[in-house]
Amino acid sequence: MKQDFKSVFRYTQIALWSFVVFLIFFFWGVTKGLLGEMPDLDAIQNPNNDVSTTVYSSDNQILGTYFTENRIEISYDELSPYLVQGLIATEDKRFYTHSGIDLKGLFRAIIKTGILGQDAGGGSTITQQLAKNLFNKKVERNPIKRTAQKIKEWVLAAKLERTFSKDEIISVYLNTIGFGYNSYGIKTAAFTYFYKKPKDLNVEEAAMLIGMLNGPSLYNPQKRPELAKERRDLVLDRMFEAGYLNEKQLKNYINKPIVLDFHNPDFREGIATYFREYLRQELKNWCDKNPKSDGTKWDIYKDGLKVYTTIDSRMQFYAEEAAKSHLAYLQSTFFTEWKDREPWKSGMRAKPDLPEKMMKQSERYLALKEQGKSEAQIAKIFNKKVEMTIFSYDDAAGDYSKDTTMSPLDSIKYYLQIAQIGFMALDPKTGEIKAWIGGPNITFFQLDHVKKTTKRQVGSILKPFQYAVAVERGYNPCTLIPYEPPQFDGVDATWDPSATKKWEDGSMVPMQEGLTYSDNRITAQLMKDFGPDALVQFCKNLGIESRLEPVPALCLGVNDISLFEMARAYTAFANNGTLSEPFFIKRIEDRKGNKLAEYTPKRKEVLDEKTVWVTDGMMKRVVNKGTGARLRSRFGLNMPIAGKTGTTQSNADAWFVGFTPSIVAVCWVGFEQPAVHFRSTATGQGSSAALPVVGEFLRRSFNDRSLKLGRDDFEMPADSAFSVSFDCDTATLESTK
Repeated sequence: MKQDFKSVFRYTQIALWSFVVFLIFFFWGVTKGLLGEMPDLDAIQNPNNDVSTTVYSSDNQILGTYFTENRIEISYDELSPYLVQGLIATEDKRFYTHSGIDLKGLFRAIIKTGILGQDAGGGSTITQQLAKNLFNKKVERNPIKRTAQKIKEWVLAAKLERTFSKDEIISVYLNTIGFGYNSYGIKTAAFTYFYKKPKDLNVEEAAMLIGMLNGPSLYNPQKRPELAKERRDLVLDRMFEAGYLNEKQLKNYINKPIVLDFHNPDFREGIATYFREYLRQELKNWCDKNPKSDGTKWDIYKDGLKVYTTIDSRMQFYAEEAAKSHLAYLQSTFFTEWKDREPWKSGMRAKPDLPEKMMKQSERYLALKEQGKSEAQIAKIFNKKVEMTIFSYDDAAGDYSKDTTMSPLDSIKYYLQIAQIGFMALDPKTGEIKAWIGGPNITFFQLDHVKKTTKRQVGSILKPFQYAVAVERGYNPCTLIPYEPPQFDGVDATWDPSATKKWEDGSMVPMQEGLTYSDNRITAQLMKDFGPDALVQFCKNLGIESRLEPVPALCLGVNDISLFEMARAYTAFANNGTLSEPFFIKRIEDRKGNKLAEYTPKRKEVLDEKTVWVTDGMMKRVVNKGTGARLRSRFGLNMPIAGKTGTTQSNADAWFVGFTPSIVAVCWVGFEQPAVHFRSTATGQGSSAALPVVGEFLRRSFNDRSLKLGRDDFEMPADSAFSVSFDCDTATLESTK
């Protein structure tokens, strides 16, 4: 009997040791690829997740991302403690005591779920879930293959525990999870649902996001708020059971509704959408020219670049809010003025067949032609009413969309009449672009009215350049100019531009009055005195790259120039004669924070400081008592400001530029086609259509003390002997005629 016992004991020992040896060799074999290829240590330390390129504002706010998977990685110290508590309480109570595999939890799950048929929750630890998320994103359905996959996850979990600290495992895990709306990782999720950084999430917000881990679609708070709240409350209950909350706190949080501040991460949503689209193209060009050290190209959708821009999120918001409210008013006024008339059929730029031409350029028309449809068949299709979603300022508080029934041809006519905008604000001392609006809504209108390739007739905002030419050549604000038609030679001999008629013909008028009231005749007299070539060269010195015709009418702004170029040119007037090149990227970093590129201001002295100071003084009069006076009377701006309005033929383009030594703001308002225009000058002139956007932007920006915009006057020339009077009633007037 004793011998039998020894024999059984010996065989049991042999069996146990054999099993242990088998397990050792088996798991060693798994690490060597027995059940398929395993990731090496480098792959574990550097998991190959697609990480979004993140665009930051100058005040360190996220403007947006470029992604295939919208993921922004963060470290443990950027997490709210409630996120960690909720995760551990709900997913892995023994996280800090196991080494990747929780045998107790695993056996509980096997017995209760597999044998007793009870719901015991999953047996996977956070580390195992991380292993699956990183390396087994496709879960096998075949039981044998899934078992092999599970074993590999155990081995990987053990490797992860040896490679990372517990805190690192939590942060990496939260970086891998999807939360719907193409939001991957907790940082993107916090931004999408609450417009917060993860560390700023409160208890109930953190609990809601942790609750989504088990089913982002099922527990989506946007689409299924009741289920999302039930799941959130379950997480809160688990946090109570784990000792993270007391009973009073639990009751308080459970009674709270889910309150979202939802921001769709789609690039067409959020602020600075036109800027971000322009930036995306520029970054792709940068990637083509600046490869990685191994010769491969950076991928803005996967490599997790960090792009720090000059845009200020506060100023961008103020600009967009100013544009939104004013454009809605303008659009309503436009439709009221025109009623059922078609604006492209009247005015100096009339194109009666414009809708038909636009129709023949449309993708729908070209596709129908390729299908062999006749003109009659195409016309029938374009005139048939169908259901569609159109842009509407009436929904400015939402997404600007409106469901209606309309024919395709009528929709073309409708969109031709939608008011457009371009706006840029920049720091004249550095050239840093602070706000950029390319249009009313990038979903419906892709044309960016700020960038260099989009050019419009600039009208009277070019006039200050002609006056500066005169100042350069010795004229002063009180130089007398005859109020009569200019006498040009050749084809322009009879040219007499429309004038304000504020003075009688033949009167001698101080030069500054012509700029104050934007009088064409006085401006044309200055053009006659110095010739078109002088103004062309002056504009080139200011960075104007667009083609300029050396004709007398150039002084009235008849040429097409981009808003970008005009904003750059005016930095010289706000910055004591120094031109600052506009730029919008400060630096680019890789996902680990290594600097890849850095951009600094580029400046060039282009004007004499005396010329600038005199011209600025005349433009201050425009704001104080001239065409820009609404800037003070309506918006209460009392700091030194210079500015100029601009209005083109038939009220097709409205401009306003306003600037101080600390900010330059330029706005254009019009329509996509110049043949479409405001019916009345009262509505379509620069002081009515464009100035209010700049005025409201400046009002809110200067009232925001956190922006620290200076209220100083323009700097006087250093020459102590320099003296110029703007008081033409008492100054000695020089007659130049």
